[in-house]
Amino acid sequence: MKIGLFIPTYNAGEEFSQVLDLINQQSEQLTDKYIIDSSSTDNTVAIAKDKGFNVDVIKSSEFTHGKVRTDAAKKLAHCDYLIYMTQDVYLQPNAINELIYFIQKHETVGVAYGKQEVDKKTGNIFEERARQFNYGDQELIKTLDQVDEYGVKIYFSSDAFAIYNCQLLAEINFFDESLMFGEDAYAAAHFIKKGYGVGYVPSAKVFHTHKFSLKNEYIRYIEIGKFHIQNAWLLKEFGSNESEGIKMVLNETGFLIKSGKILLIPYAYLRYVAKYLGYRKGMRQATKELKGE
Repeated sequence: MKIGLFIPTYNAGEEFSQVLDLINQQSEQLTDKYIIDSSSTDNTVAIAKDKGFNVDVIKSSEFTHGKVRTDAAKKLAHCDYLIYMTQDVYLQPNAINELIYFIQKHETVGVAYGKQEVDKKTGNIFEERARQFNYGDQELIKTLDQVDEYGVKIYFSSDAFAIYNCQLLAEINFFDESLMFGEDAYAAAHFIKKGYGVGYVPSAKVFHTHKFSLKNEYIRYIEIGKFHIQNAWLLKEFGSNESEGIKMVLNETGFLIKSGKILLIPYAYLRYVAKYLGYRKGMRQATKELKGE
């Protein structure tokens, strides 16, 4: 059984050394450790090579989330399974083994993603609650017959830490190489449509902390808005994402009240406004692009 691990990088910083150390501590089942770097100007490539990773360097202008992951899958086509990570994810004990065990046990699962938690030393209460909302404690396999139960969350997945069945990934023709965002959701939706499962493995834990500002949230949601216009079939096939957004707002508001953090509610609503405005702007931009305006 051959298992690869891939990370796309760009200026990962000196802390990237710790990310790779944590991988190497759990790498006994990995046959390949591969990185595509988008012409970093810091020591990312040197750190990766020093830690035993194979590295290819591309021009930053050549990068898309869909393309690098497709290129990695084709480069590691000899692998049975392929783990995707991002450069800012910190593995917790036995995380890799838990992902591998799960997907080997479930042959019709196309992708399985791990549980992301916020490092409370560096994260904030909003990101902590968002992680709790999206990453529960129950192991899941989501399939096409559960669309009414999950709605748009049926294709929720995350390449921050996920494992793919390489044969099934090739069957759905990998990722849309034009995607600058959401390649994980794109692939998960295609697995669902083909009758395969999308797994969630809460025992495979990682720390993933963004510390997004209002501006960061705004920019991120521009990309989400573009993604949903460019892939309008997702909402047509699986329903609107508005109800899920409302559910998140109510969940976070209730959490702040119960936690005695009422003074944070105004800032929370500023975050919701930033996300909404960014999302609508992204939708408008993508609509114009599709019309050739």
